[in-house]
Amino acid sequence: MENQSSPGQHGPGADAAGVPRPSGTRSAADPGPVVGFVGAGSMGGPMVERLLAAGHTVHLFARRPAVAESLSALGATLEPSVAAVAARADTLILCPFSQDQLAEITDGPDGALRHLPSSAVLVQHATIAPSAIRELTARGRERGVEVLDAPINGTSDATRAGRLAVLIGGDEAAADRVEPLLRTYAATVLRTGDVGSASATKLINNLLFAAHVQTAIEAINLGASLGLEGTGLLNALAAGVGNSYVVELLRTVGDVEVFTEKALPYMRKDTALIVRLAADLGLDTGLLGEIVNTGPATLVAT
Repeated sequence: MENQSSPGQHGPGADAAGVPRPSGTRSAADPGPVVGFVGAGSMGGPMVERLLAAGHTVHLFARRPAVAESLSALGATLEPSVAAVAARADTLILCPFSQDQLAEITDGPDGALRHLPSSAVLVQHATIAPSAIRELTARGRERGVEVLDAPINGTSDATRAGRLAVLIGGDEAAADRVEPLLRTYAATVLRTGDVGSASATKLINNLLFAAHVQTAIEAINLGASLGLEGTGLLNALAAGVGNSYVVELLRTVGDVEVFTEKALPYMRKDTALIVRLAADLGLDTGLLGEIVNTGPATLVAT
C-alpha cells in the first residue's frame, strides 16, 4: 500500500522538501513485489519507513500497538499474525533481536516457513550462528523458499538515512531479486558467498568492534588517571591517528556509561555467539578474544 503523503510523491527524485527518494523507489504503475516484514523494532522500524517511502507494498506484523499504528499511518498494511504476513509476501524480511526470536517467527504451525508461498525469498537480518542460518536455509528449500543470510551493520540513525550496510550470503538469483529492496535502506550491499558466510563475517566484525570498544574505554580511563577530561580527550583522538568508528560513536553519545548501557546487550549477545562458534570449531580467537575478555566492559559471561 502506498501512502499518498509519503516521500517520493513530489516530482522526480525528491519529496516536497527536496529530499532524495530512497534508492529502489517504485512508480504507481510498477509497485514491485509484496514485502512482508516482521521485527519492526529500533532497526526494523526505520527499514519499513524507507520501504514505504520508496513506494513498496509492505504487509506488517507488529506486537506493539504504537509501532503498528505509526507504520500503518505511513501506509503499511497490518496483519494479525506472522502467518498472515508470510502468506501474502513475495519477499519476507525479518529483523529480530536474537536467534531465539528468529525461531519464534519462522518455526511451528504458525511460523513463517509453513505459510510462505513457494518461490518466495526470506531475508534474515539478525546476527545469528552460521549453523543456524544454514539449517533454516535447508528447511526453506524443502518448501521452495530461498533464505538469504543477510546480517546488518549500522545504527537506527544510519538505517533511517539509508546508510545501512547489509552482508548477503546465499543464492545469487535470490540476492539479485531482493537487492533493490535492501537498497532502500542500505547504502552498501556486499555479497560474501554461500549461506553462513555473511553471518560468520558479521560475527568477526562484531568481535573486532567489541575489542575496539574495550581499547577505547581503556584509553579514556588512562586519560582520566592522567587528569584529562573525557570529552577533550575524545576530540583529540578523533583529530589524530587514534580515531576510529568507536571513538566517533563515543563522541556522538557523549558519555561512556550511556554508550555501554545501550550497546552492551547487543555486544554480549554477539560476543557469546562467536565465543561459542570458536569453541565448537576448536578455534582460538587469539588477541581479539583476550582483549574482549579482559577489557573494562564486561562482555563475556563468567
